[in-house]
Amino acid sequence: MSWFVAAAILLAIATILDLTIRIRMYRIGYKWVFLLGGAFDYNEYHRARGRYGWSAWPVRVFWICALFGILSIGVGLVGRYGLHPTPRRTNPPTSK
Repeated sequence: MSWFVAAAILLAIATILDLTIRIRMYRIGYKWVFLLGGAFDYNEYHRARGRYGWSAWPVRVFWICALFGILSIGVGLVGRYGLHPTPRRTNPPTSK
Protein backbone atom coordinates (compact mmCIF):
# COMPACT_ATOMS: atom_id res chain seq x y z
CA MET A 1 0.00 0.00 0.00
CA SER A 2 2.96 2.32 0.50
CA TRP A 3 3.56 2.48 -3.26
CA PHE A 4 0.07 3.89 -3.72
CA VAL A 5 0.68 6.48 -0.99
CA ALA A 6 3.94 7.49 -2.67
CA ALA A 7 2.12 7.74 -6.01
CA ALA A 8 -0.60 9.90 -4.47
CA ILE A 9 1.95 12.25 -2.92
CA LEU A 10 4.02 12.53 -6.11
CA LEU A 11 0.98 13.13 -8.30
CA ALA A 12 -0.33 15.72 -5.83
CA ILE A 13 3.00 17.57 -6.01
CA ALA A 14 2.87 17.38 -9.83
CA THR A 15 -0.67 18.77 -9.81
CA ILE A 16 0.31 21.67 -7.54
CA LEU A 17 3.32 22.51 -9.72
CA ASP A 18 1.21 22.34 -12.88
CA LEU A 19 -1.32 24.69 -11.32
CA THR A 20 1.50 27.04 -10.29
CA ILE A 21 2.84 27.10 -13.85
CA ARG A 22 -0.62 27.76 -15.28
CA ILE A 23 -1.25 30.60 -12.79
CA ARG A 24 2.07 32.20 -13.75
CA MET A 25 1.13 32.06 -17.41
CA TYR A 26 -2.36 33.41 -16.69
CA ARG A 27 -0.93 36.37 -14.78
CA ILE A 28 1.26 37.47 -17.68
CA GLY A 29 -1.61 37.45 -20.12
CA TYR A 30 -2.13 33.91 -21.43
CA LYS A 31 -5.85 33.64 -20.76
CA TRP A 32 -6.25 30.27 -22.49
CA VAL A 33 -4.11 28.22 -20.08
CA PHE A 34 -7.06 27.02 -18.00
CA LEU A 35 -9.28 26.29 -21.01
CA LEU A 36 -7.06 23.70 -22.67
CA GLY A 37 -7.12 21.16 -19.86
CA GLY A 38 -4.20 18.81 -20.23
CA ALA A 39 -3.04 20.22 -23.59
CA PHE A 40 -0.77 22.86 -22.07
CA ASP A 41 2.22 23.97 -24.12
CA TYR A 42 5.24 23.85 -21.82
CA ASN A 43 7.43 25.19 -24.62
CA GLU A 44 5.48 28.45 -24.36
CA TYR A 45 6.22 28.47 -20.63
CA HIS A 46 9.94 28.09 -21.36
CA ARG A 47 9.80 31.02 -23.81
CA ALA A 48 8.02 33.15 -21.20
CA ARG A 49 10.46 31.92 -18.57
CA GLY A 50 13.33 33.29 -20.66
CA ARG A 51 11.61 36.68 -21.01
CA TYR A 52 10.67 37.05 -17.34
CA GLY A 53 13.68 35.37 -15.73
CA TRP A 54 11.75 32.55 -14.05
CA SER A 55 13.41 29.38 -12.93
CA ALA A 56 12.94 26.15 -14.88
CA TRP A 57 12.76 23.90 -11.81
CA PRO A 58 8.93 23.82 -11.54
CA VAL A 59 8.60 22.18 -14.96
CA ARG A 60 11.43 19.75 -14.34
CA VAL A 61 10.16 18.73 -10.92
CA PHE A 62 6.64 18.45 -12.37
CA TRP A 63 7.76 15.93 -15.00
CA ILE A 64 9.87 13.97 -12.51
CA CYS A 65 6.99 13.74 -10.03
CA ALA A 66 4.51 12.78 -12.73
CA LEU A 67 6.80 10.08 -14.12
CA PHE A 68 7.67 8.54 -10.76
CA GLY A 69 4.05 8.81 -9.60
CA ILE A 70 2.85 6.78 -12.58
CA LEU A 71 5.71 4.29 -12.11
CA SER A 72 4.77 3.94 -8.44
CA ILE A 73 1.24 3.00 -9.42
CA GLY A 74 2.63 0.34 -11.76
CA VAL A 75 4.99 -1.05 -9.14
CA GLY A 76 2.21 -1.07 -6.55
CA LEU A 77 -0.14 -2.95 -8.87
CA VAL A 78 2.52 -5.51 -9.79
CA GLY A 79 3.42 -5.94 -6.13
CA ARG A 80 -0.21 -6.37 -5.14
CA TYR A 81 -1.50 -8.56 -7.97
CA GLY A 82 1.66 -9.90 -9.63
CA LEU A 83 2.26 -10.37 -13.32
CA HIS A 84 0.34 -13.61 -13.79
CA PRO A 85 -3.15 -13.13 -15.26
CA THR A 86 -4.78 -15.79 -13.07
CA PRO A 87 -5.02 -15.55 -9.29
CA ARG A 88 -2.31 -17.29 -7.32
CA ARG A 89 -3.20 -20.04 -4.91
CA THR A 90 -1.42 -19.49 -1.65
CA ASN A 91 -2.37 -22.79 -0.02
CA PRO A 92 -2.43 -26.04 -1.96
CA PRO A 93 -5.66 -28.01 -1.61
CA THR A 94 -5.57 -30.65 1.06
CA SER A 95 -6.85 -34.13 0.33
CA LYS A 96 -8.75 -36.11 2.97
